[in-house]
Amino acid sequence: MSQMITFIAKFFQEGGPFMFVILGVLAFGVAIMIERAYYLIIRCRINAKTLLSQITKLVRSDKVSDARKLCVQSKAPLAIILESALWHYEQGLSNEEIQNAVDETALRELPKVQRRTHYLSLSSNVSTLLGLLGTITGLMAAFGALAAADPSQKAVLLALGIAQAMNTTAWGLIVAIPCMVAFSVLSARANDIIEEIDESSVRLLNFLFIQRSGR
Repeated sequence: MSQMITFIAKFFQEGGPFMFVILGVLAFGVAIMIERAYYLIIRCRINAKTLLSQITKLVRSDKVSDARKLCVQSKAPLAIILESALWHYEQGLSNEEIQNAVDETALRELPKVQRRTHYLSLSSNVSTLLGLLGTITGLMAAFGALAAADPSQKAVLLALGIAQAMNTTAWGLIVAIPCMVAFSVLSARANDIIEEIDESSVRLLNFLFIQRSGR
């Protein structure tokens, strides 16, 4: 463990100031990963087919209030949108008014699904560019020092400059890769949730409209 700590300390020391800037990008990216993973995987977790099946059974039995209570138990965007449709249906509003109310609720809830995910892509790009910038500055410092350095010190200065350049590049890529992977995974999850919301809300609205016309 002590050897690992020593290696990391030396790695950062030789990498120069851009290493700590990239570390800040990593901290930002990890915070976004944790928050988005919690929201998309835990907060939005819901069995849409089961929920719709339970709602339709309750509505057929004229238990719309119970169906709404079933939705209120979950804080997932899908449940919130379905509850909105049921509430306006219970109030006896027209089909068009129910549709407009559901659209309004969706406009409020759907952006929450995609919120902040794009910052992971930004973090990946920024860390890569910072690594490249650190590489350039490291090489510039190395060759600049060689011009005025004592011949006996040239090899040492060149080694330090190259170490800074390579360490910064490596660190930038180490941060960029997991950020990009997390962006792809979480974006795919967000798209799945949005598709599920669209499909489920349309199915419920069609059911409610048919249920009303059959009365």
